Amino acid sequence: MSLTVHDALKLDALKRFRLVAGMNGLDRKITRAGILDHEIGEQVRDAVQKGEFIFSNLLAIKNKPEMIVDFVKHLIDAKAACFAIKMIYFKEIPKEAIELAHNHKFPLFLFDETYVETIILEIDKAINIQNHEQHIQLIVDQISESNLNEFRIRDLAYQINRNFKKNYIVYFAREIEVYEGNNTWLFNPNRLNQLLGESCLVISYRNGYLIIATYENEKHEYIKKASESALSVSGLLDGRYRLGISECKNDLGALGRAIDESKYAYDFASLYEMKEAAFLNIGIYQLLIPIINNPWAYSFYKRIINKLISYDQEKGTDLLNTAIEYIRSEGNIQATSEKLFQHRNTVRYRVKKINEIIDTTQLKGTSYETLAIAIRLYLINLKLL
Repeated sequence: MSLTVHDALKLDALKRFRLVAGMNGLDRKITRAGILDHEIGEQVRDAVQKGEFIFSNLLAIKNKPEMIVDFVKHLIDAKAACFAIKMIYFKEIPKEAIELAHNHKFPLFLFDETYVETIILEIDKAINIQNHEQHIQLIVDQISESNLNEFRIRDLAYQINRNFKKNYIVYFAREIEVYEGNNTWLFNPNRLNQLLGESCLVISYRNGYLIIATYENEKHEYIKKASESALSVSGLLDGRYRLGISECKNDLGALGRAIDESKYAYDFASLYEMKEAAFLNIGIYQLLIPIINNPWAYSFYKRIINKLISYDQEKGTDLLNTAIEYIRSEGNIQATSEKLFQHRNTVRYRVKKINEIIDTTQLKGTSYETLAIAIRLYLINLKLL
């Protein structure tokens, strides 16, 4: 994940910047920050690197405002990230320059007072932090997704943070897209890092946050209480975020499993629109969510679901929806009939028909489990993928 223009605007030094063009280009990636002093014409294009956040007071053309358009054009040709003009010699810029930047989705800013050197230092610091975090994310992916032995996982864990302790819990959190509330206290990852201490880690990860909280104390109750207290104070438990929680572990060699557990628990919470879920409490989904992308699992549930879909399309029935509500009701005919507003006998007939269509005659008492697993995999796929 690279630093974008939008990210940079959150820095204190850029808070007084005024965007005059290129709002649709705020997702441009920044590779570095630089100043143009005396360059004019094609010198501008040659002096700028791709992705550079350029600053200038336009001293070289201070008496030639018409040249600002060419200045902006050369920056666009050089694939600069954006351009910020310090308002010393120009309080406004030509309409043609604004239109050019707008048409190329090239962010154009005006600012005053702030020292350019201060801004560049903040941007460079932010880029370094992003690069470091990206490096950690790659290691986390390696720990989680590679089939590594516990010794290699421990080694990689200490590369992430040499202060890790062997007792820990992992959280995965992501902001809920539709949040209804008036909370003004927003989650601050830096604040959480400070609360948890140097033996822990909080990083941006997969459009959310990964929190690895490690402790000297090996008691699971202590680990949960201490970590939850920090999460609460930092604002992560205010209802704005959805959490997946791993099992407490006492060996860094199991860190990959713990990271996966937090992600799978989050998926379960998302599936049922819960604020949080612990991996230990998600039952059969401990098996189903991890295999959702497995080709055998996909083939299994698709074969069954497609039979019901084909029958519904041919006969104009609604057996797939009946099957879904039947499984959601844990096989309870009465509860299913109430959800579907259908008589119990109608539901019984439909369930019998479903079993005939998917051909459960040879399943030897596992017809319900077969249908249930197929339906649950199907719903996971619809909700999460």
